[in-house]
Amino acid sequence: MLWRNDKKRKKLPKRTDELDEINVSDDELEEAVCEENPYYAKVASIYNAIRYLLFVALVLLISISSIRNSDSITYDNLMFLMKDFGSVADAVGGNFEDITYNPDTTLSVLGFRKNLAIASPSGLTIYAGDGKTTYEEKDKYSNPFLATSDRYLLLYDFGGYSFSLYNSFARIYTEDFEYEITGADISDSGMFALVTRTKEYNSSVLLYNKNCKLKNRYLSDNRVIDVSINSKGDRICILYFTVENSSFVTEIMISKPGTDKTVAKLFLNDVFPLACEYSDDGNLTVLCDKAIYFYNEDGNLLGSYDIDGDIESAKLSEDGSVLCVPSKSITKGSFVIVFGTTGKQIYNNFFEENIIDAVYEDGYLFLLSGNLLKRINIKTSDVVEKEIFESGKNIIAYSKNDTMVCSSSKARYYDFDN
Repeated sequence: MLWRNDKKRKKLPKRTDELDEINVSDDELEEAVCEENPYYAKVASIYNAIRYLLFVALVLLISISSIRNSDSITYDNLMFLMKDFGSVADAVGGNFEDITYNPDTTLSVLGFRKNLAIASPSGLTIYAGDGKTTYEEKDKYSNPFLATSDRYLLLYDFGGYSFSLYNSFARIYTEDFEYEITGADISDSGMFALVTRTKEYNSSVLLYNKNCKLKNRYLSDNRVIDVSINSKGDRICILYFTVENSSFVTEIMISKPGTDKTVAKLFLNDVFPLACEYSDDGNLTVLCDKAIYFYNEDGNLLGSYDIDGDIESAKLSEDGSVLCVPSKSITKGSFVIVFGTTGKQIYNNFFEENIIDAVYEDGYLFLLSGNLLKRINIKTSDVVEKEIFESGKNIIAYSKNDTMVCSSSKARYYDFDN
């Protein structure tokens, strides 16, 4: 017996006697396939609603970001967004050639993203490793100084009133001050600081965030010698000096950007401050005329070293510090000491020749003396020498293998891998 639903009757497919098979028409098949499943229909509608909500949220986010950062949306920055992919590739495996530039006694030369940045009173020029000019700006600074990070380059007029901030292909911010600029620093976080003064105070340190907005203003009656911001942008050190009872007093102030909180305020008697620098691990190095000090991010002393004699040269870097102190004896030469970021001596040796420049990078010590460039492996003491052109003045070490030696008119690349 065949039971049928009287509420909704469906026609049964016709059976043919000859072929003994069921014939289904195209209309009947389409009707069966298109029969809706309530569960999957509900799931599909939910995903469809979510898709439209995400699209609307994306449009709103782009619109709000465009309005809030309208000043940063420029043709130069859009070009930088596209061109920077090429500069990253060049930084990894570019070809290096000699770079020749116009000689000047006020040149400021620094490595920038494995390129070479040169500032002179006639302007700023950034060269790629192969000697091609990647960027040029005719900023007229009488006494130009450079400070660089992984992403940005800060150019300021020491003793002048102006500064500018650049990426690899554009000037993204500039400002003029009422009083002269006497120092600056920029960190990998994008934060940067300028040292100037005001009518009421001897020093004014202006701290900007990565969007070039003023974040803090530090005012003091004491003079500022140097300023440093750590790579994360959560500590700033300002190095002051004053005179008490006819002797110098060094003041080290460590602060947390974005707040009025002073993390630490330290005083060193009878020493004159020279420089301060944060390392990659967040520790702080402070160099004075008679000693070098090492602190953690909260200002706790990790180590120190008394300097016996005049400092011939010193380099404070994110990996460690190098001191060159001339010999007091009749013999010509220099003691070269390398410190880790906690103050531990990791290298100490005497060299008979006079050291022109010394740089510590990636576990290697680079020394420039006479017509020789030396690379010393700190762990093994292995030495590799390269003969250089005359009148080399300073070393730019991009890595343990890639270095440049710069003079007043030329920069030459040296590959220690070959």
